Amino acid sequence: MPEGGAPAGSAPARPTVVVPAFGRPDSTGRALRSLVDAGAAAIVLVDDEGRGHGDEFQREVPGFEVLRTETPVYWTGAIRLGVEHALASGAKTVLFFNQDVTVAPGYFERLGRTAARFPGAVIGSAVVYAQDEGLVWSAGARMEWFGRGFRILHHGRPVEELPGEPFPVDWLFGMGTYVPASVFARIGLPDAGRFPMAWGDADFTLRARGAGIPVVLDPGLRPSHEVGRYDARVAPAPSLSQYLASLGSRTQNISLSAQREVWRRHGPRGLWRVSFALRFLFLLLNFVRIRLLFPGSR
Repeated sequence: MPEGGAPAGSAPARPTVVVPAFGRPDSTGRALRSLVDAGAAAIVLVDDEGRGHGDEFQREVPGFEVLRTETPVYWTGAIRLGVEHALASGAKTVLFFNQDVTVAPGYFERLGRTAARFPGAVIGSAVVYAQDEGLVWSAGARMEWFGRGFRILHHGRPVEELPGEPFPVDWLFGMGTYVPASVFARIGLPDAGRFPMAWGDADFTLRARGAGIPVVLDPGLRPSHEVGRYDARVAPAPSLSQYLASLGSRTQNISLSAQREVWRRHGPRGLWRVSFALRFLFLLLNFVRIRLLFPGSR
């Protein structure tokens, strides 16, 4: 997968990569090996509730640190712990990662050149489907406050349609998201209390953008994501009861309470409730859309 193309410059030091892990050892092993093969300088595996197989991976893939939690902290809590540890150890930059994501050789070279072009910026990756690396899963997102709520850019589109140059976005998923230490000093850490699993990455990058920090997507950075059952392109579409249960959960991708808090914090001043009502309507209509688009999964 090509990672070249950004102009050369004085690249900053490679980031400390923070990898939350809970179960799924096969995926975690692939993620860690890809990072090592790509030349990661430092990796922190946050072994959530001790179920991330940290000890096994330290024997298999030496050269990284393991932080273990006694109770569940979920994705955002694990990222927060890893960032705190990295900053205390002197890291100048951090890369948010996932246990079900891999990168190709050349990733960190490209990232370094892009970081040199956009000093102080939060830089995201164009995530592709591991099941089909010719399709984009996410190239950042733009908010549509009085429409669907947000649009995942280039979702489900061929990678050939991605722009050739980095471009600004409203927020980023936490899969290959580069954050300078100066950003944490300015806006704080991801909010694990309010967004334990989902939307912590969106809230964090919206906060960065709101503080005037550039949030940039580099389409030449293309980690592969083993997309799970929440995407009907690779798994059966949910039943109505499953969909409603996901809306009601604090730890699911479409958690309604987490989304409401994003709207309250970042939505149109004085009109965020109206905007969120439109988002809720879209979520209900989206269930129908999914069932119509993917009838074979019934």
